[in-house]
Amino acid sequence: MLRWFKRIVISLLFLFLVLFAFIRFQGLQYIAAYLGSGFARNLPDLNSFPKQPSCNTPPIKVLSYNVRYGSTTIEAMATRFRNGDTGDSFLPWSVRLPEIRERIASYTPDLMGLQEMETDKDINAIVSRDQYTLVSYHLGNFEYGDSALLYKTARFEQLDSGQLWLGPNPELPMSLGFKRLAMIRYSNWVLLRDKSTGFIFMYVNTHFDNASKNKDPSSILFRERITGLVAGVPMIVSGDFNTTASTERYYRFTGSNEHPSLLQNTYDSFKNKSQGDITAHPDNLIDHILVGGPCNVDADQWVVDSLPLKNGQAMSDHYPVFAQVNFSSKPIDREALQ
Repeated sequence: MLRWFKRIVISLLFLFLVLFAFIRFQGLQYIAAYLGSGFARNLPDLNSFPKQPSCNTPPIKVLSYNVRYGSTTIEAMATRFRNGDTGDSFLPWSVRLPEIRERIASYTPDLMGLQEMETDKDINAIVSRDQYTLVSYHLGNFEYGDSALLYKTARFEQLDSGQLWLGPNPELPMSLGFKRLAMIRYSNWVLLRDKSTGFIFMYVNTHFDNASKNKDPSSILFRERITGLVAGVPMIVSGDFNTTASTERYYRFTGSNEHPSLLQNTYDSFKNKSQGDITAHPDNLIDHILVGGPCNVDADQWVVDSLPLKNGQAMSDHYPVFAQVNFSSKPIDREALQ
């Protein structure tokens, strides 16, 4: 009897170790990649970019917003198991949703980067999908919109798109972070052409993890894979980087430690810093809209929207950041931006 008991214990221990190793080394992700979803698409080759007909194109309105738990699933789980308590002082998603939708629509963005979304249905609830095309991650019926991005369908044509997973295996879909078993994060990218001018650019939206063990190496990966592409293509980047503009990590992924910088915060090129609704500074923000590339680019609008809900409570623990950017072939008067 004792011998059989020992065998059962050893077998269970062996199965536990196998299961642990399977999860630890992302076995599910590799099986999914090999059996159906495939690995992430390669980022565009700089040598493959079509010749840019012109840097001149109409202004592009960009909005970045971490909506905080934009998920009917999370709310349903909280309702079922915690009497509706989501663990913080913010109102449930369904209560905040109508005003978030209204606030986003008021900016009429051409490009939108959202963070902490979940399914396409959740995104459709706050964005008019008859106007926008969604780029997000899908694996069969599974949808993961943590770094979802949208662009105006009538204005832009999609040339290519994909994801870069912020972990040690950036091509592996749903790859875990650098700190094992961390929240899954990714950078979402799309190559677009303006239908009216032929202007080609890349739009990237991302969400860095809030743990330093993840966001520090994520900033290095982002620099290596994304930021370097500005040598060959105009780029707009939005996201929740969990990083202020005064940190070494920010300098790392933007290339701000080089001259000239590879990516520039749209705030830096905003001409009227003493005017408009400027309620914050990138040194105190973790959400940013960045630009770069071979064209000249500046911003003639830059807003951090700190307005609360109509009842006075916060819409999210993040403020929407909005910028209107201009790409051109004409020299920019840098002295006027000081």
